[in-house]
Order: sequence, then C-alpha cells, then structure tokens
Amino acid sequence: MAMGKKLEICLNSDNETHLTDNVKNAFIAGASRIELCSSMHQDGLTPSDSAISNCAKIIPNNGELLIMIRPIANDFSVDAPLLKKMLNQIEKAAELGANGVVFGAIKEAEIDVAATRILASTAQKNNLKTTFHRAFDCIAEPLNAIPTLIDLGIDRVLTNGAHYNDEQNILHGIESLRRIIKRANNQIEVVIGGGVNPQNAAELWPICEGKLSSLHAYSAVLNDQGRVMPQYISQLLNPSFEQLTYD
Repeated sequence: MAMGKKLEICLNSDNETHLTDNVKNAFIAGASRIELCSSMHQDGLTPSDSAISNCAKIIPNNGELLIMIRPIANDFSVDAPLLKKMLNQIEKAAELGANGVVFGAIKEAEIDVAATRILASTAQKNNLKTTFHRAFDCIAEPLNAIPTLIDLGIDRVLTNGAHYNDEQNILHGIESLRRIIKRANNQIEVVIGGGVNPQNAAELWPICEGKLSSLHAYSAVLNDQGRVMPQYISQLLNPSFEQLTYD
C-alpha cells in the first residue's frame, strides 16, 4: 500500500468467476480493504453467502473484507422486518469470516438512531468494524449527523460530500468533504467515495493527509470485462495532476 494512503475497493460479487482474482489483484496492487456487494446496478445489495465465504478465505492478514448489509433496494428506511433481516445478515457475515459490515438507516432525512444503534451493537458484538454507507448523503444536515455516528460507535462513514442523487464530479463537493473531515476530528474515519478516479484522486488525497480518512473506488479500477486492473489501482494510489487515460 502507498505510504499513509488507505484505499477501499468496492467489488461486485455477481460474477463469481472473476471475484477471487479481483480480490487478489486488488490487494496485490495496494488496496487496504474490499467492500463486497451484489447488484451494483441497484447501488449495492447484500452478497451471497458463497461469495462472502470465498472472499474471506483469501483476504491477507493486513487486509479487510467489508460486507454490504442491504437486503433490498429502497430509500434506506428500515422497518422492523427489514431490521431483523439485516441483523441476521450481520451475524452471518461474521460467521463466514468478514471483518466488517456496511449499512445505513435513515428516517425523514436524518439518521434512524434506533435502528443504527441496534445494527452497530450487533456488529460490535460480533467483532465487526462498521461503516455507515452513502445513506449519509441523503441526510439533510450531514455535519450535524457526524457526532451522532460517533456516539453510536460507528467506525467509518462513506460520503462524496454531495447529495446522494447529485451526479456532478466528486470535486464539486470537495469543500463539503473538508468540513466533514474537520467535524469528524479523527473520531470516525471519513471514506471518500462516489466517482473517485485517478483524475480526481490527485486532489482528494491531500485532504486525507494526516487525517483519519481514505478513498473508495469501484468502476475506476475495472476494465470493460469487470476485471480489476492493478495498474488502475496504482494510478489511484499514485496519481498526478496531469490528465490520465486508460488503455
């Protein structure tokens, strides 16, 4: 891994043919963590037990396997039946060898504190790290939500500094990201994701420097066949301000 830089790679578990090679190549190239999801066309759902198990077997000692806990594609609201299903999936992820889980619960554009507390507690009892996913970017006042996540014991929060449905380049939210990182005050890791690529990574890494912060990438590390390309990860970890092009 590049000195002082933490890079999280999101992988789609739907194509299990490429999956183990993708995991291996991601870590060989310098990734710190894998976030495993299925159904990326629905912004990521819980992967299958077999995908989790197969990946867990090949995670290096210094790497982490994070599992998306999202049984259905919805607006991140969590009712009692869905909460029960998520709790079961958290326990299953731990049983299958995961290191952490990724989830989110919101209610009326605020963190659903009751649901998040139960989810976090269950993860912690199973020795799993916790990430509050980009449901955070649906919150009306994200800066005010940071202390709440800290109080709930959440380890990380994934954000691109803009509203969830904002399709502008992630650099449009860079000042918001600076404010979020400052508010986090190294008490919760800020994972910057949602459109990260070598072109903007050159400007994003500096705001992570000396902070509890990291970058998260998905499509920027894949070729057209959905395979992880180590050179793309190297470009993310060691970008220049010059415009980079892929082969």
